[in-house]
Amino acid sequence: MMKIGQIFKEFRTNKNITLQEASRGIVSVPFLSRFERGLTDISFTHLLALLHRLNVQLSEFEFLYQLRNTAANDLLPNLQRAYQAGNVTQLRQYLVHWQAQPGKFAHLQAIQIKMMLTTLKADSITKSELKVLEDYFQGISNWTFFELYLFGHSIPFLEQTFMFSLFEELQKKKIIYEDFRHDNFSMLFYIYNNVILSMLDSQYLDTAQALVIKLEDYFKNQEKDYYHRARLFNLKGLTLYLSGNKKSGLRFIKRANLIAHLTGHGPQFLENERQYLTRYLTTEELRLVFDFADVHL
Repeated sequence: MMKIGQIFKEFRTNKNITLQEASRGIVSVPFLSRFERGLTDISFTHLLALLHRLNVQLSEFEFLYQLRNTAANDLLPNLQRAYQAGNVTQLRQYLVHWQAQPGKFAHLQAIQIKMMLTTLKADSITKSELKVLEDYFQGISNWTFFELYLFGHSIPFLEQTFMFSLFEELQKKKIIYEDFRHDNFSMLFYIYNNVILSMLDSQYLDTAQALVIKLEDYFKNQEKDYYHRARLFNLKGLTLYLSGNKKSGLRFIKRANLIAHLTGHGPQFLENERQYLTRYLTTEELRLVFDFADVHL
């Protein structure tokens, strides 16, 4: 894992600024050298002053820190990749790791992984674990990316009225639109995805349709990957299908599956999609939306 001093050094050297120039009037040269080598910590006040000296914004510094440390330190994207791939073995390894760690955060992380495994039909969630989640969500006022991520996975498991009231509160505060980090859009999309699916499961079709339109409108201003485009087609298709417009709905669902097929998503990903759609579509309709025989790669 790269330390913050190493990130600072990367900015400094890329701008051809010497240790003497960067440190003058803020910290000593030996101190700054030790900081850049990860041998000492620094106060936030001094860090801000040093960044100002380099004409580097704190948000730029934080972005590069995340970028350099995602693989080693930021487990959330790693968890999501394993979950989307249906990699039960990897998720169980993460679960064992977090179950062995002390503290509230580790417990919440373990519950989150159990929810992923439960969705993949490889584990189950207890009532006491759901109570831990509800108490946690009720007790926090300042949400960070971790809470958004945890909430996204909790949506199918929380009592629906409680879940939707949390979602509405987040919208009012515009928390889910804040730029917490560079991959914020994926989290925003994931929360909407799960809320819409929850509304569809409960036959709140008007609410689901309104949220799909809202997400579709937001998506227009985003340059995002094919995964999000496929998910949007899937949500729109399922909403149309359950609202009675089955022909158009199936066309959008097939379009979503075709994007996943053409962009190389593994067979487990499409199998997870098929398993979910079995609760709504007939056997013949499933065959239709997963039929890629006329597609030549």
